[in-house]
Amino acid sequence: MKLKRLLRSWKRGTFKTIRLTFFILIIAALIVRFTFWFYEKYELGLGNTLAQIAIAYQAVLFLGMVLFGLGLGYGIEWLILHRRSIFHDPQPDSLAEWIVILWGIEPPPLQTEPAPVELIFLDRPTRRGRKPSFTLERWLPIAAKWENRDPMRDAFTLAELISDHLGTNPDGSPIVSEQTYYSLWRARAIAELKRRSKK
Repeated sequence: MKLKRLLRSWKRGTFKTIRLTFFILIIAALIVRFTFWFYEKYELGLGNTLAQIAIAYQAVLFLGMVLFGLGLGYGIEWLILHRRSIFHDPQPDSLAEWIVILWGIEPPPLQTEPAPVELIFLDRPTRRGRKPSFTLERWLPIAAKWENRDPMRDAFTLAELISDHLGTNPDGSPIVSEQTYYSLWRARAIAELKRRSKK
């Protein structure tokens, strides 16, 4: 775990460039050193002309390996940046995670697609205005008492009747307004009272 933290701390800043340049110089020095060493061996065994041909062939082989390494490195970097293959979601302490750390590239966060929203249409009946809160039967005693009152003797108001029979709001006002009685229930209640009186 310490090695992993150390590698993560090295992957940013100028140290990354210095590290990469250092590795390239070491590899170049090793290639040059082995080239001279092979040349000396070839020259002793094959002669000057054949040694030059062998070294030329070896240089071409080294160049091909360098180009292959560059292409492989570019391909790995592309896979990391696009989260493809084993770099889609690297697990902790896996080979993919170690390659990502050594490469010094932080893969972009996964793009999670939002779950599709299902539209549910409820088959609700069409509203045709506010339904009455109380039935006609509850309004009949109010209408009978209010329409048959004697203004000279009876001192109660319609609001008091509604409050006594239907209830009140927390502030003490009738739960249904007087306007509702006149606009909606009065005609119905009187018609029902007349119908019952005929019976």
